[in-house]
Amino acid sequence: NADAIVEQEDGRLLFVEPYETEEPFGEFLEYVQEDSTFAEEVMHSHNVKYAQTQNGNLPTEYSSLLPDVPSDIAFAIEALQQPRDAQNFWLGNHRSTTASHKDNYENIYVQIIGQKHFVLLPPVEVACVNEQPVTRARYVPHLGMGDELVIQADEAAEAVPTPTWDPDEPNVRTAAYSTLSRPLRVTLNAGDMFYLPAMWYHKVSQSNGPEGFAVAVNYWYDMSFDGGFWVGNGFMREVVEEGKKDVDYGELVTGGEKQSGGSGEK
Repeated sequence: NADAIVEQEDGRLLFVEPYETEEPFGEFLEYVQEDSTFAEEVMHSHNVKYAQTQNGNLPTEYSSLLPDVPSDIAFAIEALQQPRDAQNFWLGNHRSTTASHKDNYENIYVQIIGQKHFVLLPPVEVACVNEQPVTRARYVPHLGMGDELVIQADEAAEAVPTPTWDPDEPNVRTAAYSTLSRPLRVTLNAGDMFYLPAMWYHKVSQSNGPEGFAVAVNYWYDMSFDGGFWVGNGFMREVVEEGKKDVDYGELVTGGEKQSGGSGEK
């Protein structure tokens, strides 16, 4: 579960990004398929591999697939009044999960093999997700320990505003309004296309197809920073942040006299 919140033994939270490496695609695919067949207790000793570098990886890393994938989505170009900004390829197995987050992109998501499971929260539920600035970290190889990865914190990097409340663990790291959240759950099957609006919180997991993995392609379109949507999002966030402040208003004064505690006398 890279790109996720990891709680340390001392209770400190880290936002941990994945270890990235390159390897022949055939070896990667064989690993992903084989990994799906192991017993649960064996899986825990194996790293999770996921082709998910994003940032327009389909035309650059997987260009041989381009003849089989539309370069853009016609209705999205018309509705959003712009061509796509990035086109991404995703391949992994059922062990790959992306923690709850939001993107400032309009997203058209196409499932090709297997299933994708989305847990969705609209931007108005910012008060429910207990968003906090969290220290960045990354998985790195543990020297001398084979394929083992360890977490390395980046203390110098700017903290990442990150949702720390997970709708699938509703009693962990709750905010004052988490109980009011009403998550939407959507499953995409092979051949389904899904529009995910910008700034919606989404957690994503997947189920394998018969081939032992799941594949998807998505198209990102820049969101509009004009009009009321962006301003409204900013306003809601400011309201939530102000609500977190513990303000000491001092003693209540009425009629020119201090209100004493306990006895009710003046």
